[in-house]
Amino acid sequence: MRDVLKDLFSRSVAVTDTRDSMIDSSFLSLNERTYLENVSQNRKNEYIAGRFCAHQSMALANIPPVHIPIGKKGEPIWPSGVVGSITHSRGYAAAAVAKQSDVHSLGLDAEIDEPLSSRVLRRISIESEQEWVKAAASGLIQHPGKVLFSAKEATYKAWYPITNKWLGFKEVFINFHEERNSFTAHIQKNGPIAEMKGRYAIFNGVIITAIEIPPPPPENQS
Repeated sequence: MRDVLKDLFSRSVAVTDTRDSMIDSSFLSLNERTYLENVSQNRKNEYIAGRFCAHQSMALANIPPVHIPIGKKGEPIWPSGVVGSITHSRGYAAAAVAKQSDVHSLGLDAEIDEPLSSRVLRRISIESEQEWVKAAASGLIQHPGKVLFSAKEATYKAWYPITNKWLGFKEVFINFHEERNSFTAHIQKNGPIAEMKGRYAIFNGVIITAIEIPPPPPENQS
């Protein structure tokens, strides 16, 4: 699936994915291994696979792989000058990494291609998005509710490193462009970014959504 993943980003972004749930954890730091002693085996496998993909992506981007600590809200803490995003979902893991000089922020999310319950859909979406889900269900997207959910997750992952602020599901409106397998995320919250462009792919039972925010234009020199 790596080729599918690569096509969602520009050449500035290095990506890696895996379906291997039995990856050797010796590359993790002592603190990470200690953290994993207190989590379930499933969570442990997901964490190791995600960090493995992150290390591989850093190497592909000619960035020396280093340990990636966990922030207070569970987010990965990337080294200075590096941006990235990690995702994992029931046996699939992936990571995208770039140099901050090339990319401002990244958001990557993967979900199993299966229905989203009506209860969850109501909780995460506004009426117009729910109408899109109903209309799209009769087209080429088998589970549009889950694609919507994933797009909002990717949006949050790209938003948080820039703002350090929470972004609720209903604080972002997603407008899909199905003919281009892309979407626009409209942020309904004060912040430095009001709109993000993203892409999505559905392949081998996995939904992948991706956002790449370009660097801000240089300030005018007086």
